[in-house]
Amino acid sequence: MILAVALLCVRETFVTARSKFVRVVVLQAANHFVFGVDGRYAIMDFSSGGKLETRDRLKPTMVVLDKGHIKIGDKIYDNERLIIEPRDQVISRINDKHFRGNVTIINNKGLSLSVINSVDLEYYVRGVLYHEISDKWPLEAIKAQAVATRTYALYAMDTYAARDYDVTNDIYSQVYGGKSAERYRTSIAVQKTKGEIMAWQGKIFPTFFHANSGGITEDAGELWDVNLPPLKGGVESPFSVNSPHYRWKRNFRLKDIQDKLKVKGVMTERILDIKVVERNKSGRVSKLEIKDDVGKNHTVTGKAFRDAIGPNILRSNKYDVQMKGWYVDFIGHGWGHGVGLDQWGAYNMALAHYSYKQILQFYYPGAELARQKDID
Repeated sequence: MILAVALLCVRETFVTARSKFVRVVVLQAANHFVFGVDGRYAIMDFSSGGKLETRDRLKPTMVVLDKGHIKIGDKIYDNERLIIEPRDQVISRINDKHFRGNVTIINNKGLSLSVINSVDLEYYVRGVLYHEISDKWPLEAIKAQAVATRTYALYAMDTYAARDYDVTNDIYSQVYGGKSAERYRTSIAVQKTKGEIMAWQGKIFPTFFHANSGGITEDAGELWDVNLPPLKGGVESPFSVNSPHYRWKRNFRLKDIQDKLKVKGVMTERILDIKVVERNKSGRVSKLEIKDDVGKNHTVTGKAFRDAIGPNILRSNKYDVQMKGWYVDFIGHGWGHGVGLDQWGAYNMALAHYSYKQILQFYYPGAELARQKDID
């Protein structure tokens, strides 16, 4: 398998996206936030596109709801949405982070505020990479992540075009830190792969990625309504072995697990036993059986159980269970859902002198490196 990927060649295709700007939710359901603009900017009404005013600069100022209206400093606006449009590449500040592009402030029916940053796609990728991988990693691994990040963003832009935003700025989309997250080497990786994406039969697909596959990637269909050959999983990844997060162990009180399950609607009495009753083809847990002290057996899917415990606590669904009285050990491999690009696998492939193209073709088998047409 390793030799085969080294011999693959790249056939470039052309894919056009609807827009080059990504709409990122950077705040949701906020009561207030600090906002500033480092230079000249305009305030526009979202609905009409009309200019309300132009200012030279806005020092960091509190934005709040005042009697159901947006209040920026001493000025109150009765608009449902405001667009802050900096001029000449001026930077905006939202709380402790700096952002390029436009900022939309949304009044959620007088109950809360949301903030959306509309930013050029290539700058969006720059704002993601540092939060997803280290800027100290080999450049080929960073370039592979850049292509995956760009592709996922374009997929979201196309899929959620009718929504107010394309992506969130957290682990449920891609962690995004704006200009504050830009670093020299990650910016180089973005520039060297500018406009490059992954495609399957000429179409963009969701290029999922994760920290460590635990040695084998997962089928996206086990988690989501996705049935695409590049995401069918089953890629054996020796590059993941002996990397950080390849092995892990977590110990829990059974009472704590009981409480977490109840929050998710699984009502158990005192837990006596937890055992794996089904695994999928990648060896990950598909179903668990939980026995309580009133004789009931509760069947829970591996995905639901991990969601209840916490995806950063129970690091993957590739684990064994060891009961220890009123405690339980989970002994596992990998970190993340396991679908698509294995970041630590990419790191080790880059150390072994594989190119970013070979890394991407290894983890998205059958996909092509494509070029987004007319990105500028």
